[in-house]
Amino acid sequence: MRLPPLNALRAFEAAARLQSFARAADELHVTQGAISRHVKLLEEHLGVTLFRRRPQGVALSEQAHILLPEITAAFERIGRAARRVADADRELRVASAPTLAARWLVRRLVHFQELHPEIRVTLGVMCPYDDFFRGGFDLGIVDYEVQREQPEGLEAVLLRREALAPVCAPSLLERPPALRQPADLAKHVLLHPSRDRCDWRKWLRGARLPAELVEGGQLYGTMEMAISAATGGLGVAIADLDLIRDELAMGKLVAPLELVVRDETGYFLFTEQGRFAEPKIAAFRTWLQAEIAGDTPGRRRAA
Repeated sequence: MRLPPLNALRAFEAAARLQSFARAADELHVTQGAISRHVKLLEEHLGVTLFRRRPQGVALSEQAHILLPEITAAFERIGRAARRVADADRELRVASAPTLAARWLVRRLVHFQELHPEIRVTLGVMCPYDDFFRGGFDLGIVDYEVQREQPEGLEAVLLRREALAPVCAPSLLERPPALRQPADLAKHVLLHPSRDRCDWRKWLRGARLPAELVEGGQLYGTMEMAISAATGGLGVAIADLDLIRDELAMGKLVAPLELVVRDETGYFLFTEQGRFAEPKIAAFRTWLQAEIAGDTPGRRRAA
């Protein structure tokens, strides 16, 4: 059996739900006569009587009672699907490296929402690119090491360089061994924000110290965890100074050595090829680059 006309189903659903042709006509912004014609057309299509006409109004037949909940549920499903499709252009899904998301991006998203209230940002975290594809994200932010393994079909732009430097709790400097020059790190516990120890390797190259220094120390899953360990006095972490401004300002952490390495490290914004031109993605990229450009640089000396 072919499907009944959609307009006829819509007229029946409104009339049956409201139990009034006049009220259905008001809801659908048509005449009462149009509702009556659509209902008659549906009755002829199905070969059943759906309404019993009475002087005081209409009453639903047994067949109408069976049909109504199914038609109402179907229209509700269509409405939900239509809203999801309409919202797709307004939702922007962004995946970010965990520490950058928690310490920098989240607190600034309010500025983007003020500029673009029509775009709803959903933020997630990612490490491997699989998270990006599996999560259906529109944009991703990764660090330099991950970016070097970028899969085909993606394009990226550099957002900013990191400012890597050793940091520790002030109490660590109040007891031996001393930490006045890079070579003194050999006497301290190094806190690594990743298992590959890549951040410490970059800084040690800039300081012209042997790479063997990275073999010891404690391993952590993220920079956030290493920063917390350093704040607790467990050792010396390597951190992006731009992401620990609060701890530096409050004296919870200090950067005892002058060298700051920036050349080999940074964050990249990426998406699938050709998508940077999409309006919502272009708006977020423009805002993000302006937000980064407006940051006040801290005390740095580039390697």
